[in-house]
Amino acid sequence: MKRSRSILLSRLRGLPLGNTLKKVLINGSAIAISGAFIAGCSDSSEEAIVIKSIDDCLTKTDMNEEQCTAAYRQAEEEALRTAPRYSSSDSCQAEFGIGGCRPIGNYFMPAMAGYLFGRAMDRSHPATVYRYNRPFSANHDKFMTADGMVLGSAKQGSFRVSKSTYKAKPKVTRTVSRGGFGSKASAKSSWGSSSSRSSWGG
Repeated sequence: MKRSRSILLSRLRGLPLGNTLKKVLINGSAIAISGAFIAGCSDSSEEAIVIKSIDDCLTKTDMNEEQCTAAYRQAEEEALRTAPRYSSSDSCQAEFGIGGCRPIGNYFMPAMAGYLFGRAMDRSHPATVYRYNRPFSANHDKFMTADGMVLGSAKQGSFRVSKSTYKAKPKVTRTVSRGGFGSKASAKSSWGSSSSRSSWGG
């Protein structure tokens, strides 16, 4: 593990220190991820992983406990701001499965599965991730972002994403109706500023 991190840090030090890279520099050392993370990155896309918990962050990155806690709390706040909202528990669970939703005030939202971690991440607005579980859907058991972009199977270890995936999502102010969210997922709909949407995952 130490050797992998050392190799990755060497690669990072050889890259231009633009604004993106500076965001992941902490106390003079870059956040490293185990395995082949960042290998083969291009200007338009990069490899990212889903951080599922504070412990997951401690295991997969070089951030300390305080930094991992702060990052996860920030992601939770972002989820409250941007996650799809449903008027009932049943309509939410129809998309995200039993136990996959939680009540927030007078509406329901899917439980956050984690947040995307990569070099281009916006630390002030982490890209939150949700596990879609609508039965018989083409996107069943796949990770999606708050705006409905399909990342891939929830069993994958990493995902190739466009840097635009990290952009801050619009605040959601409307609820979505049961069963209509799916048709919008592939098109990556921006449903936060519109009226009630029909589906999210397909």
